[in-house]
Amino acid sequence: GDVPRLERVMDLMHSQGLEANNSMYNALISACAKRADIIRAEKWFNSMIKAGVQADVVSYSTLIHACAKSSDLARAEEWLERMRKDGVEANSVTYNSVINACARAGFPDRAEAWLERMDRAGLKAGVLTYNSVINSCAKAGTAARAEQWIERMRERGVKPDAVSYSTLIHACLKSHDPLRSEHWLIEMQNDGEEPSVFCYDSVIQGCAHAGCLPKAERWLDSALAAGIEVNSNSFSSVITACIRSGELEKAERWLQGMTDHGLAT
Repeated sequence: GDVPRLERVMDLMHSQGLEANNSMYNALISACAKRADIIRAEKWFNSMIKAGVQADVVSYSTLIHACAKSSDLARAEEWLERMRKDGVEANSVTYNSVINACARAGFPDRAEAWLERMDRAGLKAGVLTYNSVINSCAKAGTAARAEQWIERMRERGVKPDAVSYSTLIHACLKSHDPLRSEHWLIEMQNDGEEPSVFCYDSVIQGCAHAGCLPKAERWLDSALAAGIEVNSNSFSSVITACIRSGELEKAERWLQGMTDHGLAT
């Protein structure tokens, strides 16, 4: 992703009357995209067109990816529309980038609409595409909608992965529904996916804050038994829940556990 170096090479070629090809321009656009530098990426795209070099699906998809990284949904959609007008057929990568832009911006309606367009174009959505839609729902605070999409994934023969479940767990937590977070953690385990420390911490803290002390303790015990390195916030939330419930002996036990795991300061 060394943009200045690639630009120097391109300028040197031009100064010597050498013509850069599609692959060279795409490499430079890609380097700009990795830095989420849309302005620079667009500049080199326009230079490519001006030089009479044909832009292909990679050129457009890379630009759209740059827009997605910058959470610039409007620009991503504009480039996809221009791509269509220029007669370049979008592929799965192109649609994934636009849907990802929708997710980053927190617009589930748009993410869903683009997924449907992708489907109508005869392109099969994979787990990454569905995860972006689920993420858009999570960012918008609509956990129930995110749950519907994980069910649709299954119906369409796409197996949810660890990211699918962890995003859904977080969505339920944002909606202050620790029991649904717990449900999806169990589903995740039943589906053979290994929960991360983030998943356990989310459920433990959610249950503790909701006053579901037995559940919070059970999940903390489960995480420790599985060798998960939970963070101090999980212990602290359980200890606080114990104190609020008047369970001082339990609070002392968990404080000792926190110390034993080197998390007490």
